[in-house]
Amino acid sequence: MIRTILVATHGSKGAVEAERCALDLAATHDAELHALYVIHKGWGSLVGIEWLHSSEKRMDFYRYAEAELYKMADAALGKFVQRAAACGVKVTTSVRVGDPGEVILSEARERGSDLIVIGDACKGRSEEYKAKINVGKLLRSAPCSVLQAKVLARGKDTALTGEACASRLQGIAQG
Repeated sequence: MIRTILVATHGSKGAVEAERCALDLAATHDAELHALYVIHKGWGSLVGIEWLHSSEKRMDFYRYAEAELYKMADAALGKFVQRAAACGVKVTTSVRVGDPGEVILSEARERGSDLIVIGDACKGRSEEYKAKINVGKLLRSAPCSVLQAKVLARGKDTALTGEACASRLQGIAQG
């Protein structure tokens, strides 16, 4: 039985598909839903700081960049909370800094999650820095089942709803 679902999100197409599945599974199973946004611990090394000669300027810039990352996280989670409310599903959220895979595993253990839902791997470059998760390691180390929601190429009229995602999972679970 699914009582607690952890969905990792960051606003990409794959993450939004994961959100859809997690929402419908939470509604179908009357499960607790928690959305996690991970800011990769290595974000600071991505910024070329050669032009920042003084430590004061460098620290100002890092504080600014970090605040922007948190704004992006809050925006992505805020959109998800709104979609969840429209579906009648209550969701809790958190933002953590670290290695995405490790943070997801830690959060799932801490929350006693019965299911982790992640999105499909991004194809190509994303608009902002989003670190990839080592899915093999995540699957081997997860304290519960992991669902990777695939983004399928489909038209508007053939979109897979989360309800279809939930019924597909039911079919798999029943054998």
